[in-house]
Parts: sequence; C-alpha cells; structure tokens
Amino acid sequence: MQAFIQKIIALIMSILAFLGLVKPAAEIDPDTFKVDGSTVEFCFDSNPTTGYDWTAEIDGDCVELTKDEYVQDQVDSPVAIAGIGGRQYYVFTAVKEGTATITFTYARSWEQNDDDRIVTAQITVDAALNIIEVGTDA
Repeated sequence: MQAFIQKIIALIMSILAFLGLVKPAAEIDPDTFKVDGSTVEFCFDSNPTTGYDWTAEIDGDCVELTKDEYVQDQVDSPVAIAGIGGRQYYVFTAVKEGTATITFTYARSWEQNDDDRIVTAQITVDAALNIIEVGTDA
C-alpha cells in the first residue's frame, strides 16, 4: 500500500511540475563535492521527468568534463516510475595548470525563468595536475 501511495504522490508532483506549478528541488551543498587528486565530482539532486535538467558550461581550459551521468533513485518497484528523482553526477579532470569556472544551470531548455537554479564553481589546478582548490557559489 505504501508503494502505491508513493507512486500516486510522484505522479501528482510530476504533473504539477510539468505545468509549472511546482519547481522541483535542486540543491547542492558546497561542502559535498569530492576532490580526488586530479578529479572533482559534483552531485546535484535532479528530476528530469519534470523537464528540468542540469547543464554544465566550462569557462577555461584546465579541466575537461569526463563524466556526465544521471542516476535515478532506487524504488521498490521492478519498473522505473515516472516522477522519481535522482542525482546528476559531473566529474571534471585536470588537463593543465590554471583556473576554470564551471556554471551549472538547472532549468527547462525551452524556457528561461528568474528562479532557474545557477551554481558556479571555480577550480584551480596546479602544475602537477592536482586540483588544489574548489570554490562554489550556490
């Protein structure tokens, strides 16, 4: 019974979000990105079934995007359920010394709103191709 109620709630939220009546949550905690030597991974809450999607734009040439993957949350159902959110993962790899700014935007591709979610990250890479600093503005 609980699984059925979750499906109904997910369906209602998807319809409301599609109609623009509810904007799905998209949060980043600036302290939760992970740096591992020459790579940095960002993870964002996401729900592309609502039409909202994350995009990443790189300004600078010291890092390159090496992973862009959406992973749907696990549900107790043998099939994917519309309206269930998940996580969007981005991994950037250092390729040369310098600084780059990455602008992440959570929006619908066909419309632009003042409340679109924008997060910027500044990444600094040293001569040994280690990521030495990541600053975010959520």
